[in-house]
Amino acid sequence: MAGRPFSLCDRIVLAFTDRMWYTKKHTVFRGKGDRTLQFIKRFRVGQRAIKTAISVGLALALAMVLGSSLPIFAAIGAISVMSRTWVDSLKESLNQIAGTFLGYLIACVFVTVLPNPTFFVWMALGVLCVISLCIGLKLNFAIPLASIVFADVCLYTGGDSIVYGFHRFTDTLVGLVVALLVNVVIRPYNNRQKIINMMNEIQKMFLPLLQSRVLEHRYPDLTPLTERMTSLASELRIFEKQPVALWQHAVRVAARRQEAAYLRGCEQLLAKMCGELAALCNMDSNPAPGEKSIERLTAHGLTAPENLKDYCQCSPVDAQVMDFHIGNLLDAYDFLTAFHHV
Repeated sequence: MAGRPFSLCDRIVLAFTDRMWYTKKHTVFRGKGDRTLQFIKRFRVGQRAIKTAISVGLALALAMVLGSSLPIFAAIGAISVMSRTWVDSLKESLNQIAGTFLGYLIACVFVTVLPNPTFFVWMALGVLCVISLCIGLKLNFAIPLASIVFADVCLYTGGDSIVYGFHRFTDTLVGLVVALLVNVVIRPYNNRQKIINMMNEIQKMFLPLLQSRVLEHRYPDLTPLTERMTSLASELRIFEKQPVALWQHAVRVAARRQEAAYLRGCEQLLAKMCGELAALCNMDSNPAPGEKSIERLTAHGLTAPENLKDYCQCSPVDAQVMDFHIGNLLDAYDFLTAFHHV
């Protein structure tokens, strides 16, 4: 019994295990699924994890070069803002900088005014102030790091707490900047293929829904379709804002704009199809489609019942309205299909 080709994960396992045992196990469990392989695949390392690890290493190294006595804050800053896109990382970096500085300022007030800022009651009240101010200033994402900076500065007893807190703030700033640069330079997030796959999946949903509504006279649930369209719009916004790699900037900017326009055009066609399908689902009556509409539906692989017109007794106006929406939907469907093959 021939086994399926080894994937990258399979090759990694073969490199660290006995080849004969694994090959035999791989063949035996080919039909049922190799539980060991599935378990190992749970721990796959993604692009974001790799960039986070690189950011932490570079942030620690840079903080040490700059003479930091506690470079761990640079690592914390790098970890806290690593997101899948450069735009998200920039927003989170600005959020963290403002929140961290706020935590540092509150700590400076506490160590200056209070005789014993390390007292647990003052610490609890200080953390409460940090959280309240962060929420009020819409810096919710920065609450953990701001609270850590506040507590660390208040608990410091080895010298000038204000100077110490400023150094911790700069260490955190180093980590934030390093993570932001790494997210831009090292393989920026590109969700183009994901968007295309989502569009193909959404387009495949229309014909079964059209069969159900027009030929079977049922009212299908459009919620899954609406949710996928919302996710598609979100991914498109990310694609349009995400920059290309710096070394490809000169040759890829124009191509990225063309790709964004193409994907946006496909999304608008899908949105038009959603609108036409929603109009069909909002009809109270169930007229039979015209012969031309039935021919087009049949050409797309749909099956019309033989006695369709026998139990569809509606006004001619309703039938014309249904044919109008069916025609518009299929026109957009065909245009999108042709658009994909250009």
